[in-house]
Amino acid sequence: MGLKKQGVYKRHMILLVKIILASFLIAALLRNGNLDFRSITEVYNRVDLFLPALLCLFAGIIISGVRWWILLAIAGNKIHLRTVLSLQLIGSFFSAWLPGAAGGDVVRGFHIFRLLENGRSTALISIITDRAFALFGLISIAVCAGLFLPIELINNTILSSYVGIIKIICLILVVSFVAVLVFLGLARRFSLLEYVPTKIRAYLDVIVGTILIYKRDWLALVLCWLISMLASGIVVIGIVLIAAVFTYAPDPLVSAIAGVFGNVFSAIPLTPGGLGVGESIFSKVCTDLSGRAAPFATIYFAFRVGMLIVNLPGMVVSLFYNHVKHQNMARSYEGLK
Repeated sequence: MGLKKQGVYKRHMILLVKIILASFLIAALLRNGNLDFRSITEVYNRVDLFLPALLCLFAGIIISGVRWWILLAIAGNKIHLRTVLSLQLIGSFFSAWLPGAAGGDVVRGFHIFRLLENGRSTALISIITDRAFALFGLISIAVCAGLFLPIELINNTILSSYVGIIKIICLILVVSFVAVLVFLGLARRFSLLEYVPTKIRAYLDVIVGTILIYKRDWLALVLCWLISMLASGIVVIGIVLIAAVFTYAPDPLVSAIAGVFGNVFSAIPLTPGGLGVGESIFSKVCTDLSGRAAPFATIYFAFRVGMLIVNLPGMVVSLFYNHVKHQNMARSYEGLK
């Protein structure tokens, strides 16, 4: 019990530190004039731009749900797409409205565990895999943005520093992926898991087995990667549309580049949901590339407000979610397969 209390205390302390850091970043943006809460109301004067932007943000959530559905199917969890999209909306709602994206993953895991009678472990691992693909899609979009920059921006030393950081993150992800594959190969060849304590080995066996299943269906994984890029790309389009609402908005290309980098760095769990981090990076990129100062962080904060709005359907789905109905759908769907 003592260890459990220590774990809870540690998590609360980490969350408190993250909230303090987010508050500090927001306060710094306000003090420097990079964030102007009053101008956010401009989005309601340009519904012709804000509404399509919201549709793009909502489409990103739905497309991500399709990716999760495919990952579940690869692992042998045959669940109706309607059920998966319902859980995706519910999880996305809790991710947006709770401090930290992990809250939504916990909710998804809870529902998927109750839904299935078999294959629960692989279904839970699919949530972690889905989160990894979301990050990989963000990084891929950022890399593509760096490869297809206009000539006048290629030699921009400031932008090059951002691209360099993205390349480092990409390299770390690739090296980590290769390291996992090498470990799996060695573990199978030399039976390394036999040297692991029994309790831990039970979990590792499931994880290794699931990864091997994914490895065999690599074409489906490529599809999930492309879907991740599509989801990230359409969200960036939404950011560009939101930026166009504001009179001080930079060039659409600059908004797109800043949106990509803002989303990538916002995914780093330094603050709850990356609050303050994404705004700071977005504002910095816009200022560096446009050569002028303006409350650019307001644009990214308006994007956050938009994400809160498009996640409200998830709240409705959560309130009316019928576990028995979806469980029966899962059983009948499994029977058809």
